[in-house]
Amino acid sequence: MEYKEITRKQLYDFVWSVPMTTLSKQFNVKSADLKKLCIGFDIPTPNNGYWSKLKHGKNIEKSVLQGDFNIVIKLDVLKEAINKPMFNVPEKLLKPVDLVVLAKKDLSGKELSHWHRVQGMVTTSEGVLNITVTPKLVSRALIFMDTFIKLAKQHGHSISFKAHYGTIISVYGVDSTIFLREKNKRIITKNNGSWNETELVPIGELVFKRDDYPRKEWSDSKNIKLEAKIPDIMQYFEEQAMQERAYDIERELRRKEQERQQKIEEEIKQITTNEIEKFNLLHEDSTRYRKAEQLRVFINAKRENAIRNNYLDTSLENWIEWANAKADWLDPITSKKDSILGDYEDYK
Repeated sequence: MEYKEITRKQLYDFVWSVPMTTLSKQFNVKSADLKKLCIGFDIPTPNNGYWSKLKHGKNIEKSVLQGDFNIVIKLDVLKEAINKPMFNVPEKLLKPVDLVVLAKKDLSGKELSHWHRVQGMVTTSEGVLNITVTPKLVSRALIFMDTFIKLAKQHGHSISFKAHYGTIISVYGVDSTIFLREKNKRIITKNNGSWNETELVPIGELVFKRDDYPRKEWSDSKNIKLEAKIPDIMQYFEEQAMQERAYDIERELRRKEQERQQKIEEEIKQITTNEIEKFNLLHEDSTRYRKAEQLRVFINAKRENAIRNNYLDTSLENWIEWANAKADWLDPITSKKDSILGDYEDYK
């Protein structure tokens, strides 16, 4: 057995980025054992139905990781997994995938480039696997890409071409731009006294690059050929994709939480607005009631004064009737409709 170290926070991010069954394959452990590991280190995991709900865009909350994030966990990784036949690189093309067949046909008989950075090399056309090498490395480059693509497919990933981007590897829904080329180095070709003329010369070593953020490259080294690094390259893309998925999920959860908080704030604001409107109406009604009562006191005083002084005639009685009707119209309790002014609300 070998041991692979990972922190609680990293494992937490992983289990919330992809289903447990998928993650267990990447760690070469049983999903049940991975689940037990999470329980043992108090790492919350998604409930049943989480991924289905997430897929359908439902609002679901992510359990928060408590405690020390940096506790190191050692995962048992089967050494044999590294040496499985799927990682073996053949000496020649064996039933190449369609993308490699197309690249082989495209590079066949292609003229050497005279462009400075790839001088003396052949480059695939647009819409074909992105490969730039000297003719003597074409076969090796095709075998590398064929092995890499087959391994990607075995892991459930895909390689394709995307306009304006080039060759794309898609891992867990995360796309990355990749290309394979031969390394070159700058050499002095002529000394003109105060300056040197240089040119880039291919050196027979392959380099595989991720050409988007974060940029990454792997190349032939003194003791290890690029082909032997294919499992590590694949693992890199898988771990990067899981991290990006975890970040995406985290961002989505933050966005939903912000929306939830905004909705709460808007609801509170609306409740406050409604409360103010209700209070203003109460205050207005109390003011109307007070004014209506003042009118009635005045009307009654005028009537009693007319009786005491013996000048209560038909004209004054009509006025008193009219004035009382206006008081009833103004009073929010009676709120009678006026024959001319209509409802008080219309008058406002």
